[in-house]
Amino acid sequence: MKILLVCAGGLSSSIVMKKVRKYGEEIGEDIVIEAVGVADCEEEAQKGYDCVLTAPQVRNRFKELQKMVSIPIEAMAPQDYAIGNAKNIVALAKKISAGKA
Repeated sequence: MKILLVCAGGLSSSIVMKKVRKYGEEIGEDIVIEAVGVADCEEEAQKGYDCVLTAPQVRNRFKELQKMVSIPIEAMAPQDYAIGNAKNIVALAKKISAGKA
């Protein structure tokens, strides 16, 4: 699974990325996850990602981001993002990616 995280500047997601990578190792799944800022989302989303997950701080730009990408996109729950709940974040990514053609 290949997940793109989008946050305000691409920096605040580093803790979430580390936790998701570690969780992937723990459950034996190959999870690739990268983070970018809003400005780089459109270009980066074209690089074979299964889905885009957005951080709570960019929720005011969610509709704009939806128009930028052609893959499934969803906002992470603020509580999952805040504590880096990798299990819930990966479950969300799998759920929205399942409908991908």
